[in-house]
Amino acid sequence: MKKIVFISVFLMGILGSLSAQMVIFEGSFDEAMKKAKEEKKDLFVDFYADWCGPCKMMAEQVFTRPEVGEYFNSRFICVKVNVDAKENKELAKRYNVTALPTMVFVGRDGKEMRRITGTKDPASFVKEARIAKGEALSFEQLYEQYKKKKKDVQLSRQLLLEAPTFVSAQQGYDQQKWIARVDNLYAEYMKNNKLDHMITEPDFMILTMYHAQTGKKDPVFDFVAANFDQYAKVVGKEVVAGYLMGLNNSYIIRLCKKGDLSYKDRLARVNGDLQKVYAGISFGSLSVQDAVTLLADATYSLYRRDEDAFFKNMNKYFAGKGDQADVNDYTQPLEDLFTAYEGKLSENAYSKCIPWIGKALEKKMDSGLRTRLLIMMGQCFQHTGQTDKAKQSFNQAFLTSTQIENKMMMKQLQQVIKQSLENL
Repeated sequence: MKKIVFISVFLMGILGSLSAQMVIFEGSFDEAMKKAKEEKKDLFVDFYADWCGPCKMMAEQVFTRPEVGEYFNSRFICVKVNVDAKENKELAKRYNVTALPTMVFVGRDGKEMRRITGTKDPASFVKEARIAKGEALSFEQLYEQYKKKKKDVQLSRQLLLEAPTFVSAQQGYDQQKWIARVDNLYAEYMKNNKLDHMITEPDFMILTMYHAQTGKKDPVFDFVAANFDQYAKVVGKEVVAGYLMGLNNSYIIRLCKKGDLSYKDRLARVNGDLQKVYAGISFGSLSVQDAVTLLADATYSLYRRDEDAFFKNMNKYFAGKGDQADVNDYTQPLEDLFTAYEGKLSENAYSKCIPWIGKALEKKMDSGLRTRLLIMMGQCFQHTGQTDKAKQSFNQAFLTSTQIENKMMMKQLQQVIKQSLENL
């Protein structure tokens, strides 16, 4: 009896999970259309190919979500169409499928209602379906409403929150047009709003989206910093700290690269009004102030072509951070160094990079990054006269590259490796 009950519960669990996801009609487009007419539903057509990674991602991570299945199964007959199949070529042409993934909402009359190109998260995906069904307004329709009610704060907020997803799906002139419109919308929103009224989760999201850079005089940055505790209650301390640190650190780096010594004034804020912001960060035996100062001084030295000072500051940073140093701690200064010198380092610099790369390779990372670091190691050995070690690094890089999932990236890196071996 217990076994029967267990099996029944087990089967109910399986059936429940299956019914919660999008039900895919097994049959042709024409057969799906016939069923849609019988059930008085519309069609959702997923144009895909077996080689399309984003198509698989949508099928495995979005179509299977309960909220997606609940909405789509009650309103659409969902069918998948393989664009590589000979019998589907004409259908793909009819619906102008030029990129994958392309998903088209089709009415029972065969006319396109709306389409999605590219991937979507579950919430955005359902939103697109609701727009197709006329249950929600499209971004363009909302914008038309906004033009008549520019002081409607709630409408402006909704547009600003939805804009990144919409604009990223546009191309060419249309994208540039909407970028300009959204920039003006944000400026108008900030003009009509008081910062005192913006300590909310949606408004913080808007600031992170559109206020992505700070400067010497920045009332928005200063307001969020002064109200750190209030924002932390709304969105979480780590989120607010991450936003402010990102802005502040980026500004310091920009000043350093320009050779502007006022970066030291900005550094002083780390132990001043931004002390709470940086409080949760650990740099081993280094204080936060010392760690950030070493990184800033290193960057300043690098762009003043003071190679020795750059390595001295970075090595102090690595020694202080110790085992807490992660792969990004090593790869960022390496990238900065090669960028600043346009890939033409001195023999001394190549020599000093070798232990950094060695430390980085001890960390966990994906195959693509490991391959690039091994190539860089090979170049360092090559330019310091260590040909055998260079060859060994390049060969190791080639073996590692075979594990890269992105085949285009794999081929590009392998071409670089082959060229490097030929130049030894």
